[in-house]
Parts: sequence; structure tokens; C-alpha cells
Amino acid sequence: MIFRKIAAVLSVAFLAAPHSQATQSEPVEGAPIFFARDLLSGIQLRTDTYRVSPLVEVKDFEYEFSISSKYGNFKPRGVEELKGRLREIEAIGRLSEVSQSEAFTKTLSNSFTEPVSTTLGVARRPISSVTGLPGGIVRYFGGKLYQVQRGGGKAMEKVRDFRSKEEEPDESELDEPEEKKKREIGKSAGKLSRKHLGHDSSKRKWARELGVDPYSDNQALQDALGRIAWASSLGGFAGDFVVPSSEVFSYAGKARQLVWDRPAYQIEREIMDLLKKYGVEKNLIVAFRDCPTFSLTEKLQLTLAFQNFNTPSSIRFLVEYALLAESEEDAALFLSTVDLLVVYIRDAGEIISIGEKRGMIRARSREGYEIYPLAVDYLHWTPLVYDALLSPELESEKREIWVSGIVSPVAKSRLRLNGWEVFDQIEPVGSGQSEQSASR
Repeated sequence: MIFRKIAAVLSVAFLAAPHSQATQSEPVEGAPIFFARDLLSGIQLRTDTYRVSPLVEVKDFEYEFSISSKYGNFKPRGVEELKGRLREIEAIGRLSEVSQSEAFTKTLSNSFTEPVSTTLGVARRPISSVTGLPGGIVRYFGGKLYQVQRGGGKAMEKVRDFRSKEEEPDESELDEPEEKKKREIGKSAGKLSRKHLGHDSSKRKWARELGVDPYSDNQALQDALGRIAWASSLGGFAGDFVVPSSEVFSYAGKARQLVWDRPAYQIEREIMDLLKKYGVEKNLIVAFRDCPTFSLTEKLQLTLAFQNFNTPSSIRFLVEYALLAESEEDAALFLSTVDLLVVYIRDAGEIISIGEKRGMIRARSREGYEIYPLAVDYLHWTPLVYDALLSPELESEKREIWVSGIVSPVAKSRLRLNGWEVFDQIEPVGSGQSEQSASR
């Protein structure tokens, strides 16, 4: 393995923790520290615009990177989030250069309106911060992240909560004639003038050229995109640069193209139509549309992923599960978890049902295996982990754990000793990884 860990943190403390009978003598591992250069092959760690700290800690089973830049400091979790932030920082730098050009200044001075920064209500809506709340994966292992109840009681409470905030359309909303659909704009997009629609289109065009998400929660990026989009839509300003194609990565193929190519209200409508096609009830569709925890891009990614599951009950369960995410971290964890299920279908076979055990997502294969997806970067053996994975609730003759990152040698050994088949370093959909290349 190419990863080099700092020796001082590598030690494994074999502590006997008082515990349930099934786990009374389990070892305990500390979290390691990695060098960024070992995790980020081919990525520049220092440029004129940003600097990535050379050391990477594992916190709550995720790599925590540290970025300092001209446009703010960031602590992204995981390699993909780091890549996205670096791409956004570079994009802000390029937009800053463009906005200081003579052509841009002239265009702006000829406009009757000051440029504004707006996400048109369809990026992730502000949600109240939850202080003192443990990380999403910590609550997930503890069975407390979503606490899905049979019958979807808690999810339906959120559905009722969403419906009480504003008057919803009647039940014929999802069956409107096509011409009427085209005339209406999704609720979260708002009633926009032609000028605003021009701004939205221009913003998406610039986001496409820069390879970034037009609905990112990076406020500095939103400000930069909004300013240049306003100048473009009002005064016809056009940039004269193209970002190299090697920098345009990261969004799940089709979803990425759609958020660049189509206006927000059309994306919302297509999400609702697809969920209806999947057999999801109207009230759940409306609640998912209005869910503040996921951005429009993330909702589209999830909706497109759902088409890989054959049963309406599985898709309904996943929609209910999504509605109970309480933070951006929860949303990212859920997206990655669903992606692991899609990878399973791609590499291993059909999933016939999806539900939960002990609050953790559990899929069942046609061959009778119970599959538990874990979206973590580094799974090491701790009381939190073995309390969950060795609990009586998860006992089964045929069970597998699919981990997106690395499972430590100790954790892998203990899991196999207790009847788990372990697959780790599972690449996300679109990476081209084959079934044989996953690590057992």
C-alpha cells in the first residue's frame, strides 16, 4: 500500500473495553494520520491561489483536509470534496481576473442595475446549525442519524411539516398538461422575470465552462458567478477563455450536464416527474422537492440514482431516509451511501429490497445476502464500530459490508472472524472500476 502513516500515530492500542458479551475483548485502534501527497496523486498541493496542508487527519472515519486560500479557508472531508473545493477556488480566481478586465468594467458601467449574487432559491436553502451534534457517520453507527421507524412515521412528520409551511398545490399538480408545466416555474425557483432567467442561463453557462456546480454552497463562488452572469445577461459580456477539459470533473455525468444545460424550474419538474414514475407518493415528492438539506444538484443525482432500483418500496424508503438528513454532512453521507448501492448493482448483481437494521441502510440481494454500504474513508476498529457491526441485530448467515474507503487490517480481520465478507476501496459510479478490482 502506498499510504505512509506517521509512526507516532500508527500504534494500535489493544484495550479490553467493558462491553456486551459479543464484544467484550475487542481491540481498539487509534485514528492514523496520512500525508496529503499520498492521498492526492496528481493534484497540486500548492499554487499561487491555495495551499493544502501536508498532513491529513482521520476524523469520524473521514479524511479531513485543510485548505488555505485567497478566498477563504476550508476543511473539506474526503478526496472528492477536496477536489471540488480546489476547483471552485481556481474558478473564483479566474472569474476575479475576468471581472477586473476592461471589457467587464465597461459592460457593467453600461448596465442599469447593480450586479447581484443570487442562487435563485434553488441552491441548498439555509438550515439552522445544530451545535454539539456528533458527525453524521458517528450517529449512523449509533443508529441515531435517521432513526427510521417502520411505516416511515418520522419521515411523514417531516412531510406534514413541509406542507404546513406553505400551501401546497392540489393533487392534480403532478398531472398538469405539458403546456401548463412549461408556463409554470417550480416553487423554489420563484417567479422570475425574463431578465432573471437570462441571469440564470448565463450563470449556468459560466459554471459549465469552469467545471463547477452552479448550486454550490460556496458563497464566494456564488458571488463571483452571480456578478459575471449579471454582466453577461445585461450587457452581453462574454469571456474569452476556456478551462482545460482536465479540470472539468466530479459531477455524476448526466446530472452534471443537466444542471448546466437546463433551468432550475425544469430540473425541479423533471425530478418530480421521475419520482412519480418510480411510484413515489405525491406528498413525499413535494417534501423531497422542498427539502432544504440537499442542493438541487444533489436532488437530481439522487433521483437519477434511484432508477437503478427495481422496486417502488425501495425507492420510497430511500426518499424517506433522505428527508431525515439534518445537515450537509448527513446529505453527503447519504449520497455516497446510495452510490455504493448502485456500485453493488453494477458489479455484483440485483438488489431486491432496501430497508434498515439498527438504523443502518441494509440491502438484500437475490442470492440472499444482506449488504451494508459504508461511505467512509478509513474504517478502523473502535467501540463505535464494533458495537454496531457485531451487534445481534445485524447477525445473518450471509452478510457483506461494502466500504468506499480503506478498511484497516485489524478491522478487516475482526469483521471476517465474525462472519462478514468485506469489500473495500470501492470506486464510485463512473470510475470504470471493475468487479475484480475491488479489494476483498
